[in-house]
Amino acid sequence: MLSRGVMGLVRCRYPALGRRWRNFGEVAMTDGVSEPVPLAGEVPPSGTRRLQTVVAVIGLAAALVSLVLSFLLVKANQELDANRRTIADQRASIDQLHAENGRWQALAANPVKPGAQPTPSPTVPSGQQLRSGSLVLPFLNCVDLDTPAAENWRMTTPDCRGGADLLLGQDIEGIRAASGAAHRIPGGKGSFEECARVGQTSEPIPYSHVFLETQICARTSEGNVALLQVVAAVIAGHPDKITFNVTVWAR
Repeated sequence: MLSRGVMGLVRCRYPALGRRWRNFGEVAMTDGVSEPVPLAGEVPPSGTRRLQTVVAVIGLAAALVSLVLSFLLVKANQELDANRRTIADQRASIDQLHAENGRWQALAANPVKPGAQPTPSPTVPSGQQLRSGSLVLPFLNCVDLDTPAAENWRMTTPDCRGGADLLLGQDIEGIRAASGAAHRIPGGKGSFEECARVGQTSEPIPYSHVFLETQICARTSEGNVALLQVVAAVIAGHPDKITFNVTVWAR
């Protein structure tokens, strides 16, 4: 009774005091009315529940905003990459158009007459002479007998690449075909018909069988027919070089 009277007096004297008052840790007074104080494990008052609900809603809203921002950022990066690819494609198209424009300008500067056709290369009849002349072939060198008449004889080292046909080989090899075939013709006439009968296989011609006026028929890498006649040689185990008179006919 005394405590209630004191509380009533305080409330009358100080009406603004409406907060909780604890009485021995068991009873709380609010506006002069005793209320039980929630102990551990009890449900909190409605005001606390509202505060917890507000905090949960704010956290959920923050998470949702973060998710939306992440999605928008990914979307923006994708659009940026797409724009870059589009720009690159447009630049490639522009470069191609420039190239096409250059070709059209070149064509306009040199127009092709209507009905004009390229002139086909004439067919060389079989047996027609393609080249005739002197050939000095050094030791361990190859020669391309299909070399055009307007050029010097094409020669290479013993790897015999690039269409080489005849090689001055080592002592045990003698003169041999690098491609095609080569045969020594003892006492031959040195004609196209005679050399055209040369087969596709051959054996090396020993240097001991090479003398002045020795005739060698050869089949070149392009299938043409060649006659080589020795006109100068230095034979001492092997020659430093051999000089031939060469005639090449079309196949």
